[in-house]
Amino acid sequence: MSSTTSSVRSANRTRSLCHHLHHQPLLVSGSSTGSPPIGGSMDEGSSASTSSSATARALDMFNRRGSVLAVVIAGNTAADVLPPSAGVPNTSAVSSSSGVISADQPSSTNSDNDTETFNEWRPPFPRLSAYQDCLSLAAAWGLGMHPNGLDDKPTGASQAQSPSEDDSGDGKFNELLASCPAFRNELGWEPTRRFALSRHTFDMAHTDAHECETWMREHSASEAGILEDVSNVYLGGRLCAARQPKTVIEPQDIGSYYYRHCFISKNHIEYLGMDDILGPISISMVREIVDRKESYSIYRMIVRISDQKTIRVAVPEEALSTPEGSDRATRPLMRELLEIVCPKISFGILRPSIQSPRVEELIMKIDEQPIYTRYKVGIMLCKNEQSTEEQMYNNEFSTPSFDEFLDFLGQRVTLKGFEAYKGGLDTRGDTTGTHSIYSEYQAHEIMFHVSTLLPFTPSNRQQLSRKRHIGNDMVTIVFQEPGALPFSPITVRSHFQHVFIIVRVHNECSENVTYSVAVSRSKDVPAFGPPVPKGACFSKCAEFHDWLLTKIINAENAVHRSKKFATMAARTRREALRDLVENYVGPHQNEGASKIASRFLGGSVKRKERHNPKPTNHVMRGALSWLVDVHDYSTNQRISCVLGVAQDWIVLLERPSGTVLFSTPTHSIIGWATSDTGLKLYYDHGDQLLLRCYSETCTDSELNELIRRLENVTKGDEAKEVVLRRLKTTDNWGFHVQDEGVVTDVEMYQLAWKAGIRQGSRIVEMDSMPISTLSFDKICDQLAVSECVRLLMISPSSDGSPRRGCEDPNCPAVKGIEQMLTPDAFAKQPITFTATKKTIEQRANNISNNRPNTLSSASVHDNMCTLLNPPKYLNRAQSDEQLRSPLMDELNRKAPLSARESTNERESSELVRIQTHLERTVQEKRALEMLAQQLKKQLIQERQSHDNTKREMERLKKMYEKK
Repeated sequence: MSSTTSSVRSANRTRSLCHHLHHQPLLVSGSSTGSPPIGGSMDEGSSASTSSSATARALDMFNRRGSVLAVVIAGNTAADVLPPSAGVPNTSAVSSSSGVISADQPSSTNSDNDTETFNEWRPPFPRLSAYQDCLSLAAAWGLGMHPNGLDDKPTGASQAQSPSEDDSGDGKFNELLASCPAFRNELGWEPTRRFALSRHTFDMAHTDAHECETWMREHSASEAGILEDVSNVYLGGRLCAARQPKTVIEPQDIGSYYYRHCFISKNHIEYLGMDDILGPISISMVREIVDRKESYSIYRMIVRISDQKTIRVAVPEEALSTPEGSDRATRPLMRELLEIVCPKISFGILRPSIQSPRVEELIMKIDEQPIYTRYKVGIMLCKNEQSTEEQMYNNEFSTPSFDEFLDFLGQRVTLKGFEAYKGGLDTRGDTTGTHSIYSEYQAHEIMFHVSTLLPFTPSNRQQLSRKRHIGNDMVTIVFQEPGALPFSPITVRSHFQHVFIIVRVHNECSENVTYSVAVSRSKDVPAFGPPVPKGACFSKCAEFHDWLLTKIINAENAVHRSKKFATMAARTRREALRDLVENYVGPHQNEGASKIASRFLGGSVKRKERHNPKPTNHVMRGALSWLVDVHDYSTNQRISCVLGVAQDWIVLLERPSGTVLFSTPTHSIIGWATSDTGLKLYYDHGDQLLLRCYSETCTDSELNELIRRLENVTKGDEAKEVVLRRLKTTDNWGFHVQDEGVVTDVEMYQLAWKAGIRQGSRIVEMDSMPISTLSFDKICDQLAVSECVRLLMISPSSDGSPRRGCEDPNCPAVKGIEQMLTPDAFAKQPITFTATKKTIEQRANNISNNRPNTLSSASVHDNMCTLLNPPKYLNRAQSDEQLRSPLMDELNRKAPLSARESTNERESSELVRIQTHLERTVQEKRALEMLAQQLKKQLIQERQSHDNTKREMERLKKMYEKK
């Protein structure tokens, strides 16, 4: 029986969720809490007439009552979001809450956000406005915190002692750290919140949403920042997320340099104004020619509104009513751009600024205010049977283990005459001690306030001379010696200490010294990486040094994102904008009657009707956005998010917090498929992301635009369904498949060939089961017992190669392995090594003799993978590269599917031992490199001292000769 190939998109077109985005959720009149939508949820089998009648009833209510109602067309129930085989149980909680989903009612609530403000702020034309960074995308959709002023509630460690605090903590504790009210502990067993369906989430025990507070985000999501690179900086490699470095400094508002890169050196326009509700406003605009051959230009804008986050956006020139922007007057052009980007701002209040370099300096200072590169961190020594801050402050002298840790953490410097970042310490009179610990890490400076190096006052039990520095630090390291009691932030009295990093030493002052780590943060501080690993025990190596400094920097940056410090930063920014608007606004351009008309009408006397912008045919580099409903496979819930698709990145921002929950580069997208459950995105090694678009028109227009955008910015393709049937289970399917789902070989004129399967095709689903959740054994068993199999295939690329989200065909992440060496670690390892087993040497020699050209051009990583992961006799689990090699011609004789051999256990254990030895060698090499750097610095200092002494001797000699 011949197989039929049909497009999933044409067969099962998903029905978009239809909502009027500019309306509020349904509320009972006079009630302070939201009520469920009128009419309840619709059954799955409801007809189109029932849906249209529900819409008519809602519109009729709107006309009769005059209230703001959300017109909702029900989609599929949550039970139909995924088939039972996809590994997601049909929980009643999900089913009851997902029948009707309002676009204005977020799945997660935040009491700190103003609901009215959240619903009001949204881009009117999200498919024309290309946003430069994640914060701009969140600001355009009204996401994130809206500071309403400072309150009198205690913050930091003092919050745990507040009588009004009813939070009892998270109940997590160990021998290093005790549970504390108003604090969240990170002990090393926190799960990672993953949106995609993979082997990590398939068998995962789903947790309630309120328990996700201490979960860690994927490192690729926490690192997401810039969506459009305007500084020509390389943003990442083409390996999967599991292969990217985990110890990375989380980005701040790096988009703050947008004004410096795109406006300063060009002719740009500044408009300033004061709104009665929004406060001071500043807008910058510049025209940039992207392609001179096609006469393609864009307008870049920066919208700064008092307490709101800055919006950095680009609008194509062809979207305007009259694209010839160079010949247009400035005010009509600015008015039309403002209507596209942010119509909430009345153009009548804006006036051009004066032409002065001082204006650019102030604007640059305002934009780059959130960037921090200097940090001051406290360190306290906690000895045996100690746990309170008073006991730690009164440790007059250091200990050998503490000195060893301090010398490992940074450089011991003399404060007198110190010219780098001093962190508030006295560098002239030694009033704050004679020495301190200083460290530089990736263009960041850290000055440590060490308790034993600060002045000790015997008559002062509180040791205020020490606490005045450490008590004002946001991040504090508590160094525990063996026998110390568990630390609790409730013993600390400070409004500024928000994060405590507990480090306990084991086997101190020996070659086997190790350090256990735990972290406690205030509940207002968001979670930050890198995560504490399982076991939370590090050896004294460069890896722990980099991890700890990165954790410190990310901790202080996370404190700045908490409510208190975000409110203080917003207040500073508001006052700076107010000063700019009041002192640097230029004279009004109009005179007489036109001036009065401009004040009240926002333009000339004759006001033109507003025209809808034209769609663009060019690919915008920034992020276009969609309002989507995403299935969170970690919690088995549907989350309302904003989807941003840029030329280089795809991100998901949670509503209403604005937190980036998912991020992946566009080159990792291998394909997509549309079905009744929604749009499925496949990326990396076949991981599946499920989402559905909201729509105002109750059509598939939003979904079609999203698919068109994916076609323009990715190398993926739409998946197609293939059905294979055979008469007997003993018949051959006619193709060979890798454990990643890549078809490596197809027998001509056989069953698979007739169905349209070709070498390089990629299977992403088999009988509605995602390949990313199946092991190779399960794939083989399913193919062996099935007489009919339904495959969802992604065609190969134009050159016949399989579409890969990861360039490494032997990536260990295919098997769900995450503890692997990153590309940086692979690059530092030697290419060759000496093995004790002759079989390993012979295998390496055979591979090198049979494939000289391949190994000579391969990377260090490929060589290591070839040596540590030798090819197996698994007939259907080999890559294309191995199938074409002479070695595989000898090993692979197209054995039947059931013929599978495993690697010898003795050889496997030897390989593991060798890999462990290599990792230990790399760690020792890093330690030696750090020691060499320290010795080089000391040598430079000694040379400088020698030169100074030599010059002083010559000066004295000259003075003696004159006498």
